Amino acid sequence: MKNYLLTLFAALTLVLAGCADSTTNEANQNANNTAPAEEQQENQLTTSIKLTKEGDEVISEDTVEFEEGESLMEVMDRNFDLTTGFGGDFIVGIDGLGSEDESDYYWNISVNGESLMVGANDYTLEENDEVHFDYQKVE
Repeated sequence: MKNYLLTLFAALTLVLAGCADSTTNEANQNANNTAPAEEQQENQLTTSIKLTKEGDEVISEDTVEFEEGESLMEVMDRNFDLTTGFGGDFIVGIDGLGSEDESDYYWNISVNGESLMVGANDYTLEENDEVHFDYQKVE
């Protein structure tokens, strides 16, 4: 009888330990599945991008998300249909407006009210930057 009780006790202990282990594994899996989404939300920053023509005509104005360390070119490429020129370093067309062939117009880029002195590839966006692309005639 003692052997029967010991065997029953051991079997119950193993069953309970197995259930507890699977519950712990499920909790760990759920924690692991939500952590990247939470991290990704924390890493999502926003910037506003405004497109105008010759300073007056507003073409579009959007707020877009990006991750820390992304360049303006990466964000623009993800959110707009771009045409690039000069080896892919400069934006010469956005959503069909402009191209490398149109030499009398260009996209002037300013960030937070100041002209951008580097290409979009070389500018790293920061939270709440106000980016303004103005399609201007060369003077």
